[in-house]
Amino acid sequence: MTNSMAKQTNPTCRIQILLVESSKSAGEVLYENFNKVKTSLEKSNSLCIEFVKAISQESALAYIESGAMPPGNSKQLKAEYGDVQAVVVSWEVCCSMNFVEKIVALRSNIHIFLITSEQNTYDLYNPNLGNIHFIQKKELVNNHQLELQRILNTFNERRRTPFWTAYKEYVEEANYTWHTPGHAGGRSFKNSPYLYAFYEFFGDNVFLGDLSASVEHLGSLLDSTGYVGQAEAKAARIFNVRKTFFVTNGSSNSNKIILQTLLRSGDKAIVDRNCHKSVHYGFIQSQAIPIYIDSQYSTKYGIFAPPSIKDIEEAIKKNPDVKLVVLTGCTYDGILIPIRRVVELVKKVNQLRGTHIKVFIDEAWFGYASFHPYFREYSAICSGADYVTHSAHKVLSAFSQSSYIHVNDPDFDEDYFREIFHLYTSTSPQYQIIASLGVCSMQMEIEGFKLLGKALEQAQRFRDVVRRRLTKIKVVEFSDFQREFKHLKTYSYGNDPLKVLLDVSALDCEMKEIQAYLQEKGFEVEKTTPEGTILFLFTIGTSTAKEGELFFALSELERESKRFDKKIRHGAGSIKIPSVQTAGLSYFFEPREQVKIEDACGRISSFFVTPYPPGIPVLMPGQTITQEHIDYVEQQMKDSRTIHGCDNGMVYVAK
Repeated sequence: MTNSMAKQTNPTCRIQILLVESSKSAGEVLYENFNKVKTSLEKSNSLCIEFVKAISQESALAYIESGAMPPGNSKQLKAEYGDVQAVVVSWEVCCSMNFVEKIVALRSNIHIFLITSEQNTYDLYNPNLGNIHFIQKKELVNNHQLELQRILNTFNERRRTPFWTAYKEYVEEANYTWHTPGHAGGRSFKNSPYLYAFYEFFGDNVFLGDLSASVEHLGSLLDSTGYVGQAEAKAARIFNVRKTFFVTNGSSNSNKIILQTLLRSGDKAIVDRNCHKSVHYGFIQSQAIPIYIDSQYSTKYGIFAPPSIKDIEEAIKKNPDVKLVVLTGCTYDGILIPIRRVVELVKKVNQLRGTHIKVFIDEAWFGYASFHPYFREYSAICSGADYVTHSAHKVLSAFSQSSYIHVNDPDFDEDYFREIFHLYTSTSPQYQIIASLGVCSMQMEIEGFKLLGKALEQAQRFRDVVRRRLTKIKVVEFSDFQREFKHLKTYSYGNDPLKVLLDVSALDCEMKEIQAYLQEKGFEVEKTTPEGTILFLFTIGTSTAKEGELFFALSELERESKRFDKKIRHGAGSIKIPSVQTAGLSYFFEPREQVKIEDACGRISSFFVTPYPPGIPVLMPGQTITQEHIDYVEQQMKDSRTIHGCDNGMVYVAK
């Protein structure tokens, strides 16, 4: 009998090196000499080494660019070309650093080795091009193996994982533990007839790797020391920021840490209405004053749009004493705000007024933005924001609750930040989460470009087939967003194609039935709305088979939908979320009482009322409850939505 389960083999680490020589014969010699010495180096470095030849700037750029084609381009996206990790190019081909700059614009993480003869390398220094190395032609002729090892050394350094390597080695030592946690490497689970099934499900390493902060050897998350500090420093280099901090309890806490670091009681901050609830809680805890900018809400698709640039500019003008601008860099549904314009606006105001307004971007759903040229224009880091948070677990390869705080602020008060960080962070952090943050950043540097190219290719293919072959299920395009939100046609707003929003309202079924049908088929979706949209996330972990299975399920859904119950109509669909005129968050601390939502009209809300997902409050402390609020919340309740702050139809209001 043969085993039906194929044995999983470890993928081989692979480095592709692009050799660029204008002379075909010189290129062949370079190619042959490197190939002669690669076998021994492959073994000693545990790598598969591949060489690709190019004879001109144009052919080299075409090869690199072939993995960077955006969806909709006339050329086909080829994600498999994303393996290039180093370029070896003669100065005769370069002629100027312009060619190098073009490569960096496409792949900022590629290391470039310039073969020079008499060229003075000091004259080629450019502080904006950090991954440039030099090879003297005469040294290359004498020792190809040494120069190839130099190239491999840069790659080996990039794939190094300081914390994960030390953590794994420590766990494998199997030390006797006389400290927390109490299960002692899982023994209390393993030896219990009641808990053994729990132990068996997770396996040995989960429990052996559950360590205590008493293990000083690995360093401290609270103080960024030891291997933890090394991993954070490497992540900062990878993301190209001054400082990066690992957070083990989600970007909800990351947002609160930043807000309480930057704001004191009575400080003003401009914030978009559609920000995550953690931002609102950050204002309560810092006792700062939020100046809300209205974010439009689509009753057709059940989604928020980011605020307009004009509204942000007007809010800054009206509030000369504002300290901070807080925005959501990528909405849940993939609408991208032009962060660069906001940063430029704030810098201009600071120069004119002599102020120090900072820009903080909650980029929880867009952690990959700086690793592919298709997204880089909208990256908060590349745009010069002072503070950025990334939920590494949402769209990257990290465990749940993994988050990064990135700091680029030249006025950063690290000592005060540390105190706030201590305020929110457990003294017993989960070491597996810390390890995943380290390997996650390393992966994005090494293969993020390739994985994102593949994801873009898959998302584009999926969108195309839905457009061609389904009739009632529609892809919500960016042009649809622009029709709903007119300001998206201005100031270069954008859209993340990896967030695929489908409109299924034409099926004329209850969303809870559609969701139940998909769950029955084995599909858990990111978000549905009562208005009839479903959000699917294409990530760096999406497989081609998974993509195909989803299309088959949607095809079946379209054909079978007639057997579902008809949709219950909720009036004319004109329910809107009113703007926030005032938000007296101090009401959060005032005496309160509980009333039925239908009896709350005219009362002042004491708590947040937040449909989840996406976690955007419809009501905030200090806000007067209107009939429109009540209608919206009641509709959410009819559709069996989870609503934080509204339990069994009851809400808290000021006494």
